[in-house]
Amino acid sequence: MWLGDMETDFLESVEGEIKFSHVDIVFAPHHGRNSGRLPKTVLDKITPKLIIVGEAPSKDLEYYGDYNTITQNSSGDVTFDCDGDKIKIYVESDTYSVSFLKDESCSDTYGNYIGTLCL
Repeated sequence: MWLGDMETDFLESVEGEIKFSHVDIVFAPHHGRNSGRLPKTVLDKITPKLIIVGEAPSKDLEYYGDYNTITQNSSGDVTFDCDGDKIKIYVESDTYSVSFLKDESCSDTYGNYIGTLCL
């Protein structure tokens, strides 16, 4: 799910008009800034397995501590290789890593392979 530059106050004002359901990956609105933070009521409905936090200045970011995240400030570009019920994830940074993805020892086809998200 990609919400673009939507800010929190706008999302809260239209939340009752939108039927939210589960998504596997959500791109945090407004490049991950606090001003675009996804309300808990929305997160409870979409139950994402992964939140991509964008490239806003670190001091402005919402890090979604209770969720699995990839932070583009550190990871660089992110590439998803969708393969049935698995998503292999590659990042630009050679040093970025996370512990919540399954390691399937894939080659670095699209950048630095950091793991697989099983759906």
